[in-house]
Amino acid sequence: MRQSDPVTVALTGQLFFILVVSAILALMASYLLLRLYRRAVIKSMRRVGGSEILQPKGYLPPEPTHQPHEAPLNFNWIVRAAANASPAAGVLYRSSIRRRCLAAFVHVIAGCCFAAVMTAAFLLAGKLAFSPFRFLYITWASAWPILIAIDLAVGFRRSKWIGFVIYFLVGGVLGSISLAKSPNLKLAELLYFWLDVNAPPTILLLIFLNRRIRAVGPLVLVFMILGVTGATFFVTLIGNNFKLLKVLSDFTYSIGLSATGTVIALHLIGFAAFAIVAWLILGSLRRLYERKYLSEHSITIDAMWLLFGIANSIGLVFEGRLWIFSGLAAFIVYKIIGAGLFHLLRVQQRAKINRPRLLFLRVFALGKRSENIFDAIGRFWRAVGSMQMIAGPDLATTAVEPHEFLDFLSGRLDRRFIDSGRTLDLRIDQLDLQPDGDGQFRVTEFFCHDDTWKLTLARLADESDAVLMDLRAFSPSNAGCVFEINELFNLVPLQRLVFIVDESTDQKFMRETVSEAWKGLRDRSPNRRLPAGEIALVKLTRGSAMRDLFFAICAATRPRPAEAVNSTPPTTGPDDREFTW
Repeated sequence: MRQSDPVTVALTGQLFFILVVSAILALMASYLLLRLYRRAVIKSMRRVGGSEILQPKGYLPPEPTHQPHEAPLNFNWIVRAAANASPAAGVLYRSSIRRRCLAAFVHVIAGCCFAAVMTAAFLLAGKLAFSPFRFLYITWASAWPILIAIDLAVGFRRSKWIGFVIYFLVGGVLGSISLAKSPNLKLAELLYFWLDVNAPPTILLLIFLNRRIRAVGPLVLVFMILGVTGATFFVTLIGNNFKLLKVLSDFTYSIGLSATGTVIALHLIGFAAFAIVAWLILGSLRRLYERKYLSEHSITIDAMWLLFGIANSIGLVFEGRLWIFSGLAAFIVYKIIGAGLFHLLRVQQRAKINRPRLLFLRVFALGKRSENIFDAIGRFWRAVGSMQMIAGPDLATTAVEPHEFLDFLSGRLDRRFIDSGRTLDLRIDQLDLQPDGDGQFRVTEFFCHDDTWKLTLARLADESDAVLMDLRAFSPSNAGCVFEINELFNLVPLQRLVFIVDESTDQKFMRETVSEAWKGLRDRSPNRRLPAGEIALVKLTRGSAMRDLFFAICAATRPRPAEAVNSTPPTTGPDDREFTW
């Protein structure tokens, strides 16, 4: 009888259909919208501000001709930076590692609680007898998303493979014990169960966790799920009401719509009605994000857990309609445990002790290589401090934040561009330098017109604690980078600069450019009175030197005195020493 129940059929067949169709539509819509977003950013970048630029603090105006700077300049190639790092750099580096490990620990515990709730629901719904190893094996299978969550949140490259080995080793032990205790149980049944629980949602998840659409994929997926839900259930509602269906059919026939046209119209009406609700929900997510109740990491990871919860609760509906809420219940438990652990471990409070700011500059022509280095540096640095950068076409679709994307959808992206010194002052004052609840800091992009990016560079360089410039693919055609190097030499102490190069860098031209910048130092430059100069260069090769790069950034970071949190000095104890530097 349950199989013929229309509600049960709707919750099982239609719900899975909704998830699949929504994921496919989200994939196509994300690619299209991000393409349009990138085009809009590039178009606005090429425009001029059209407003009188006010002189900001920190900007050095042109000075009269002065004598060339004759002090020697050395090129310090960073090799084995870990061995030669200063104590302060080592402390900052270890702080990033420890905080990411702490975040991974929280995700493991919260994820295990999610898995335990789903296991309890599975056993209760199926009226299965409780067995410790049965419970542990089902919990292990349901805990698979933990590995994905850790990779998204902290991204330890080597530890990821270690996590995979440990996970499947634990599963192998539990499976072997279960097979030994239950002679009628077969290995194929255990493998099938794992695939049934994890394969469908994992495949759906991979659709919108592609790096090129990850920044907006969860938001678009939420919109599509609600829209497709409206389209499906509106047609089901009309179809189950004979009188309403007859009235509607007579009306559509009178205006010349065929039966196919009527069905399409009903789907569109249902989609549009629920799309309004979806837009309101996205607006609520934006407000929660701006108020720091959510981060871009938490939005993506929450969407993942909710997807697994819904997908794994669909099969339980045959045992009772209310079991469809088991996935939601498990998700709520996950959120409560995760938020409670982050609060209990004082992750956000520890991150507030020091908030160094990193300015990231690069050659815009790097393309995918910019995405790779941005992702690697972001995972490391955002555990200890914030990042600022000038928006460019290379990272336009990778670093987009939820509120920026929603501004684009609502036609208000232009208001994010800096068109004057007054607007720049406002953007600087509004900089988000506080950590989110999970201890992660944010990346702030400065959208500049063609006549305001130089002004923005000067302000950001002057107020940053360290500057990282990616000079891979640097050549005489990169006039903008030449200007940036000169400005950095005039505004930033050399010990706070780190440059990245590789085989694609025109090193002869790079050396000439840096030497000219050194000789042409202005009188007010902080480097003018140095008896000798030295710049830090990190040469990246395939998959190597990233650790040296991270240590070089830590060594270049200007220490800040610990700042008060809510006007109250932070309390530190023996366990907190690694977080102060």
